[in-house]
Amino acid sequence: MTGWVAAGFGSAQPGFKGAEWRRLGRFLAFGAGVFALAVIGAGFVPFSWPDAIRRSSHSMIFVPLAIALTVRMLRKDESEIPTGYLFDPWPVGRISVPWLIFGAALSGIVVLVFVLVFGLRWAPNPQSTGANVALMLWAIVLIAAAEEIAFRGYALWRLTRLIGLWRAQAIVATLFALSHATLGGYSLVPALVGTIIGSLLYGVAFARTRGIAAPIALHSGWNIVQHLLLSPLNPSATPVVPTFPHVPTGGEYLAMLAIVGVVMIVATLGILMAGSSGASADSVRPGAPSPQGG
Repeated sequence: MTGWVAAGFGSAQPGFKGAEWRRLGRFLAFGAGVFALAVIGAGFVPFSWPDAIRRSSHSMIFVPLAIALTVRMLRKDESEIPTGYLFDPWPVGRISVPWLIFGAALSGIVVLVFVLVFGLRWAPNPQSTGANVALMLWAIVLIAAAEEIAFRGYALWRLTRLIGLWRAQAIVATLFALSHATLGGYSLVPALVGTIIGSLLYGVAFARTRGIAAPIALHSGWNIVQHLLLSPLNPSATPVVPTFPHVPTGGEYLAMLAIVGVVMIVATLGILMAGSSGASADSVRPGAPSPQGG
């Protein structure tokens, strides 16, 4: 089912694996520096600024610098790796809208099940303002872009070439969950379910399209609907407030997480099956840009 991934990214030649590992290490070292620089820069954002700007301040610094680093690394790789095995590093492309809609639809399915099974309803939110909603949506997209560039871009591409898709996915998913459990403040179970399965889903989207734009859009669509209809990041940044008939019990909460996991797993399998049905990643993505295009 995943043979098309190898065809899309190729694999490191035995005699050059050491060089590819060193290139990956160099990217991670520079990436850590970019991350630290963004953390320092975000620390200067005044607390009086809107919540959405403070939430996304790190991403606003990290995203352009990380893109510049990725493009710089790939330009060097062009002299060593055939162009057809590279990936598209640009965060926005022609495929962004369909994948954004797909991500929103997946999250919408979860919300619909919650309505039918758990009695989820909404009440008008008098605290909401249009400006706060717009700023928060922009912040969600920026944060999704930062996470995908960091976890699904150059690092996943290199790891896939070196050790194969699923081993690479396992490593990245583990790191993705740890980042949410530590830096993101997630509790253990949501981190294990939502972030690990979500990482696999976004990684498969990256592998299928050979570009970072699809997982960014997919991740953004999922998070936007989740914020607007299920778990607002800020009370003033959503026009409606979700309500349940009662506080979910422990069993109901686990059932909710299971529903999220099932929807993500089904979507991941669907992307895999769609990708394997074509001769290559491009054959299942009409009008796709070349691995170097924007």
